[in-house]
Amino acid sequence: MTIVQDTTDVGQPAEAAVTLWRDVWMELSPIIGAAGAAALYERSLFLTIAEYPWLKSVSDSLESGDFNALRRELARQTRADATAANAALLNALAQILGKLIGASLAARLLQPVWEKHGHTTQGSSTRS
Repeated sequence: MTIVQDTTDVGQPAEAAVTLWRDVWMELSPIIGAAGAAALYERSLFLTIAEYPWLKSVSDSLESGDFNALRRELARQTRADATAANAALLNALAQILGKLIGASLAARLLQPVWEKHGHTTQGSSTRS
């Protein structure tokens, strides 16, 4: 599953991103645990750093789903860069989860979050 487009019209992409990641956290952590959700987030960051090297400084302590470092780094970027980096992070998450549990189940787990935040998805790509 690949995130295609963020259709929300949000004035603050950093705040919107953190809200979305908290919802992802709340959706996944009851199923795979806080450590599992943190591992998926950290792996998503790792895979996205090649394209957005400034994400290296994001080192959130995710014991409670705290995304302050992500908010800080996204807020330092232009709106376009923050939005693109967050989309890349979300794509990485969807791809990782798809490889672990299958694209169909990953899509079903994440669909409520995507719909809540106005994201559209396409296909069941699991490349990364």
